[in-house]
Amino acid sequence: MKQYGNCAVSWGGIGSVLGVALAAILGGAGCGAGEPESVPRPQRIILVSMDTVRADHVTGYGAADTTPALARMAEEGVALENFYAASTFTLPSHMSIFTGLDPIEHGVWREEAELNPNVATLAETLREAGYQTAAFHEGGYVSSRYGFGRGFSTYEEFPRIAVVDGALSRVIDWIQDHRGERYFLFIHTYAAHYPYGGWEAFRESGGLAGRLGPGEIPALRTSWDHAHALRQEGRAPEGIPSLVRARCTLFNQLSETHDELLGCGDNFLSTETLDPDHAAGDLAAVREGYDTRIRQIDRALAEIRAVLENLGEWEDTLLVVTSDHGEAFLEHGSSQHDYIPYDEVLRVPAVLSYPRLLQGGGVRGIEAATWHLDLMPTILGLVGVDFPGAPRGVDLGPALRGESSLPVDRTVHPAILRLAHREPRPERRVAVRGPLKYIEGDPAFGDEGGLLFDLDQDPGETRNLRQSRQDQFRELEESATAWRAELEPRRALHRRTGQLLSPDPEVRAPSIELSPEQLQRLKELGYVD
Repeated sequence: MKQYGNCAVSWGGIGSVLGVALAAILGGAGCGAGEPESVPRPQRIILVSMDTVRADHVTGYGAADTTPALARMAEEGVALENFYAASTFTLPSHMSIFTGLDPIEHGVWREEAELNPNVATLAETLREAGYQTAAFHEGGYVSSRYGFGRGFSTYEEFPRIAVVDGALSRVIDWIQDHRGERYFLFIHTYAAHYPYGGWEAFRESGGLAGRLGPGEIPALRTSWDHAHALRQEGRAPEGIPSLVRARCTLFNQLSETHDELLGCGDNFLSTETLDPDHAAGDLAAVREGYDTRIRQIDRALAEIRAVLENLGEWEDTLLVVTSDHGEAFLEHGSSQHDYIPYDEVLRVPAVLSYPRLLQGGGVRGIEAATWHLDLMPTILGLVGVDFPGAPRGVDLGPALRGESSLPVDRTVHPAILRLAHREPRPERRVAVRGPLKYIEGDPAFGDEGGLLFDLDQDPGETRNLRQSRQDQFRELEESATAWRAELEPRRALHRRTGQLLSPDPEVRAPSIELSPEQLQRLKELGYVD
């Protein structure tokens, strides 16, 4: 934005060269001293979802050295330092990003659900405002069958990892083909999702020396092929020798695709399925496979930036990069992201880059708690479009511009929900306020009375302070209860019957039979056997 007299002139809508010339001609004429200044409005909005990427495995959020390109964007833009997912898995979190609503309000967290047509999406809102809309995604729980395709002129699905690999050229071609146009582009990848890849690298590094011969994996595949039919919820059947199961489970974590998985191993890591003589090294190899995939996403982000810079459009592009949830690696005894309330699953990265507004500014990080529900009102606020209805989150624009700050006691309330293809469990709530984190009690969390952590003193969430800080525990418990009471379910629809679904996660609805293609996509992600 350029200041001329009393006018702050934005040239985002008319091109930078013409805008500068017009501003010079005006010289402030027609702008009274008391009139509000305009702000630049981005011509392009690109929203990138790095599915399954936890915050502390991203450069700048932890010690990881995985995302130099994203770190550079954060240094030039804004990083939301304590950003939380709306929920614990892909489907409800993405729908919260696309609607600005709490998962209980939009109701889309199970296989049979479709977003109620009365709920406007981000893509629909931007298309009505004159933006072209397109998405390149990898299906599964962001498939159009849940309502994600609404508002997109193009909603193109690719195989897992393709969007940041072989199909990245398709994304870049679309960006180049729409040079000079106003658009909203959604990019989504499961690259960091289980299985993480890295088996060959681990074998070549010597981590498997003396443990697995070159022909042992084919032999295990042949010997235990029948076990695939006996697996339940990603677990190998009973009766498999413990060492065999440990080796098969490790291979499954480090496989490149779901089709390679061994029936004699689990999809999920556990202390029982790790080889006790090699547990630390094997777990480190799994995390390295995960980090390698995150690096692949970062390289794709760097390519997209380079294309926009070559087109002369980087300065006038709002790029939002985030994740739907993180991933657990036995920090609290569980792996992946099924019904886990801890920060390895709930705390995710969020970086906003819009050089015309943010580069050179004073804001480099926002420490107050923020979450998925803030993204839609923030994006719409930055482009100058009204939110359709009353947002649950807040427009972070003033804080991003350094005009105001978020209250230090702001509280966000992620929902803990079970994966859509697992047996349902009750919805539980989290409340994060400053360094304090409350978790509603549940037997699955090891404490039915609830948990309270001080994340400054105990970032690993290992010491429950419920008894020693009873007043703070009750305050956050009451906050979570009040939040739940204020929610207004819009009631998702059953895709087959068209009937309104219950907002209670434990109330079952008539099941949906998946097509072979849909079933295969969920198999590729390890959600179904």
